[in-house]
Amino acid sequence: MLFISQELTELAGTEYIAVTTNGTVKQDGKANMGRGNAKEVAAKLPRIACELGRLITEKGNRVHYLGDKVFSFPVEESWLSYAELRLVERSARELLEEVNKRKLERITLPLPGCGKGGLKREDVISVLEKIFDDRFAITEKPA
Repeated sequence: MLFISQELTELAGTEYIAVTTNGTVKQDGKANMGRGNAKEVAAKLPRIACELGRLITEKGNRVHYLGDKVFSFPVEESWLSYAELRLVERSARELLEEVNKRKLERITLPLPGCGKGGLKREDVISVLEKIFDDRFAITEKPA
């Protein structure tokens, strides 16, 4: 696992990325992507909110490929809840499966659950370093 300072939105649509998400689908059928990196990427690639809403409805709150080189990475059960380490771990394992299946050389994601999700950086890194290898780049905004 590598750490980079590049913005996720700079990579959106051009390189493989994962955005942290929750399992809420709004009445219009779109996934709730109302804050953090999900909001930023959905503003750039609006189609992904519709696709994620459809996939959550059909297959549940799990890692999904949304098109445009974007994967979901669930960290919360709903938009009202906080991030959970157990979801971070499950999503990391599911994303690893997708990366292996698709033979991706690199995928970038934020440090999941540590922004608005409320998780501690060191706890999340401890979980991820047991699952991710150097194909996974974690983007961190400079302080």
